[in-house]
Amino acid sequence: MLFGVGNTMLGDDGIGPRVAERMNGCPGWHAADCGTAPENFTGVVRKMRPRILVIVDAADMRLSPGEFRRIHPDAVGQAGFDTHSLPLTHIIEYLRETVPKMPEIMLIGIQPGPVTFHEEISAPVIRGGDEVAEMLRNGEEGRIPAYIPDNPE
Repeated sequence: MLFGVGNTMLGDDGIGPRVAERMNGCPGWHAADCGTAPENFTGVVRKMRPRILVIVDAADMRLSPGEFRRIHPDAVGQAGFDTHSLPLTHIIEYLRETVPKMPEIMLIGIQPGPVTFHEEISAPVIRGGDEVAEMLRNGEEGRIPAYIPDNPE
């Protein structure tokens, strides 16, 4: 299962929903464009009980636009996610507490460029998102580099 998170009216922040759109119809995947309210989709996880939940979102990791990383759920607070109605840490914690045998949760951050109202997603971020979708379709999510915060806690 894949949740694409982000605001499509804020340029590069809309990369999560774009990845979800690219994953729609892929065998073995259920993809949802969660917009800025992924908490509204937790019931789908409880009902479908997927083997893995992948959350894709724009994240400021101080990388070049379009670069992407796997972010350990415990390191979410160290990457910049800021356009949601509820922090991703709360959603992950809620799912872990309420879903029996919670599946693996993989968070993939894609570095945005400037996030500007009514702009299109930039070409480097589109390329990064398309590469993430391709890796997921091919079962190569393990090839996505891990995010190593500058100041690990």
